[in-house]
Amino acid sequence: MSNRRRLLWTVPVALLIAVVAYTGWLVWRVQGDLQAAENSATRLRDTLDSGDGSARKAALTDLQADAASARQRTESAWWTGLTYVPFLGDDATGVRALSRSLDTVAANGVQPLSDTVDDLDGVLAHGRINVAAVRRLQSPVADAHDAFVTADADVSGLDSSGYAGPLKSRFDRYTKLIGDTAQALSSAQRATQVLPTMVGGDGPRDYLLIFQNNAEIRATGGLPGSWARIHAEDGQLSLAQQGTGSQFGQRPKPVLPLTPAERVLQHEQLGLYFLDAGFTPDYPRAAQLWTARWEETFPNVKLDGVVALDPVAMSYLLEGTGPVQVAGITLTSKNVVSELLNRTYRRLSAPAAQDAFFGKAAQSIFAASTDHLKSPLRFVEGLARAAEEGRFLVAASDHSVNAAIDGTRVRGALTADDGDIPHIDIGLNDATAAKMSYYLRYWGEVKSTGCSDGRQTLSGSLTLNQDIDPEAATKLPRYVTGGGDSGTDLGSQTVLIPIYGPYGGTINHISVNGKNLDHIIQTVNYRGRPATLVFADVSSRKDVVFNFTMHTGKGQTGAVHLGLTPSIVPGNNDTVSKSAC
Repeated sequence: MSNRRRLLWTVPVALLIAVVAYTGWLVWRVQGDLQAAENSATRLRDTLDSGDGSARKAALTDLQADAASARQRTESAWWTGLTYVPFLGDDATGVRALSRSLDTVAANGVQPLSDTVDDLDGVLAHGRINVAAVRRLQSPVADAHDAFVTADADVSGLDSSGYAGPLKSRFDRYTKLIGDTAQALSSAQRATQVLPTMVGGDGPRDYLLIFQNNAEIRATGGLPGSWARIHAEDGQLSLAQQGTGSQFGQRPKPVLPLTPAERVLQHEQLGLYFLDAGFTPDYPRAAQLWTARWEETFPNVKLDGVVALDPVAMSYLLEGTGPVQVAGITLTSKNVVSELLNRTYRRLSAPAAQDAFFGKAAQSIFAASTDHLKSPLRFVEGLARAAEEGRFLVAASDHSVNAAIDGTRVRGALTADDGDIPHIDIGLNDATAAKMSYYLRYWGEVKSTGCSDGRQTLSGSLTLNQDIDPEAATKLPRYVTGGGDSGTDLGSQTVLIPIYGPYGGTINHISVNGKNLDHIIQTVNYRGRPATLVFADVSSRKDVVFNFTMHTGKGQTGAVHLGLTPSIVPGNNDTVSKSAC
């Protein structure tokens, strides 16, 4: 081969090697930047827990430098060219979006939160919330929220299904984290807006605090077995009064007029019993009924709102308060649910003794939550988690407070017309008059199977079972099983299930374990939504599976939202499914 031919071959081969080498080097450097950023983020998280301000500043500086470097490299002309290369382009696009998102978070999202984290220690002390300190948090929390929303927009619209395995898993994990954080910051932003008013910064306030017992489930969460009146004045919080839900007794007629739909879905019990106001999954309506009962029993104390909390939410808060002592028993984030919802009934047979223990537990947890916190950050995170899971609910008489939390899980309202978004909501109510819901497990799903003329066809299911051996279930204390007095087999439970279809839509078909229920169920109109009531006898021997089909309202072409009553199991039962339109 002549020297000229060798040269003609050598030059392009050398260029190709150089291109591959530079590309490999660039990818390696970007990977190194992102790995370093992940390590810096881990260090930053550790410093938030330890309270080491200088270490936190150093970790944040490193995170910002690493993220900025990754963004600079992936926004270069060379990297842009990689996004057009077959088989590699999708991955290059995903890495660039991730780098851009991470830089936004590091530069504009984490900074304001890091600057104010030390101020959390001064927000709450000795039963008083520093109203001025809360108001100082409003601006940095809003700035952080805006940054995370921008960062979420950079990655949430990308399809990662074609990414290489390691990139896909990291990308999906990052996207979920950023989306969840943006949502949590949205709640935090609303909280800093309404908290000063709610804690008496604009005048004294009184709230009915409902403790929802998930061991006897209600559509809002659980039986309102215990309650407390919380007085707030200029940030000072005090537990002014305590009692039990049973002390309100039964009325001869509903405390407020019930709609025809409510009479079908919840019967008159909704308004007759304080304990059954939570039969509706619409929390503002339940709060109206509780408030009406309160006003006729305690007419001299006007309520400014009703707040509800369940023991699972308490377990989240105890991460921030640390353990509390109650009648010789140590309650922690790990055991508070089992102690309050199961072991108490096994240990104490008399209802009066049980109520006394619950009252003392409420006092201890309230005191720990309003005193010097072990970890203010963990407490705030726990409260945010409880809010996102529908375990912390608020209905206020102040319209500005309700407006600020409208559309959130904290408000707990059944959604009406939500534009193009279809909603399905399923509530669960115990009809066994016992505490068997402690063993109740359930999950639901919904899929959009078609789209025609602006309406989606939906197919879904709800599965229920008991997490206890059948023989062991029959040997539980009578107070737990109900003793079979309600007509339910010993060791089993009966659950009433109101189902609400999409606004303006239809419920077309419901079956249970393959048996068609269409001929026996009654569908009613609840504020523009089709709704019906079914029931399930749940034992430990087999699953109970409801299947349903529905159509959405006209123009509801968005993702499908399924809402379920929070259970005793930590986590969120709600799901969002892709639209078929």
